[in-house]
Amino acid sequence: MKNIQKIFIDSFGNFIKYRILHMTIIIAILFALAMGFFSDIDPLLFIFVSVFIFPVIMHSIILFIEREEDSPLPKSLCKSKIHEVIIAKILAAITLHLIPFILYLLIMLLVLNMNFSVILFLLTYLLGLIMHVTVGLVITIISKTHVKMLLMYVGYIILFSFLPFISLMNYIPDSIQYLFIFSPAYLSGILMQNIIFGYLYSDQLFVILAVILQVVFSGVLIWFIVRPFYQNHINKVCEIKHD
Repeated sequence: MKNIQKIFIDSFGNFIKYRILHMTIIIAILFALAMGFFSDIDPLLFIFVSVFIFPVIMHSIILFIEREEDSPLPKSLCKSKIHEVIIAKILAAITLHLIPFILYLLIMLLVLNMNFSVILFLLTYLLGLIMHVTVGLVITIISKTHVKMLLMYVGYIILFSFLPFISLMNYIPDSIQYLFIFSPAYLSGILMQNIIFGYLYSDQLFVILAVILQVVFSGVLIWFIVRPFYQNHINKVCEIKHD
């Protein structure tokens, strides 16, 4: 538990150091104001950007900087277990992105007078958030250059992140929803829409698949890409310490 706390503090400290926290707060305030003043715009539009695009870019950039500085973890934590590292990193990311969630929630409930299950919406938000934080980490881990990382941003956003926006504009019929289950953003977006609308308009099977597939996608990426990256760094830190 102490290791998790130390890694959490170190990770959140990097959010402050690299101005990620400042950027998140500024964007969240601007989006919340726009959500309140421009009520004709679907509030999910701002939420989709905040969950499916920003986390990918932000956490990819911060890991890239940490990797360049050779400091994804505090050097004093060479004996940290890999699950402690991953839990701490995810908790730090969730804490950061709960700031916009709280602002958006206040606007939707108190200004727009929307009525929906806050608990279900929070759980769906967190599920989509963890998925896209993981995607951001993976992009940096498998990218060796700035150019490759930029191309992967563009590719992911075009191929995956645009789908929930298209769905929000009713350009994707419910009858072909299953064709897009490869997109975590689309799966998360459909869940959010069902919750915000207040009734289940999607097939029950699709809703179940949307939850399961996001968990599977996140688990696979964490286990096969994120976990080995941090494990290698832990081993490297320990070697340096013992030397």
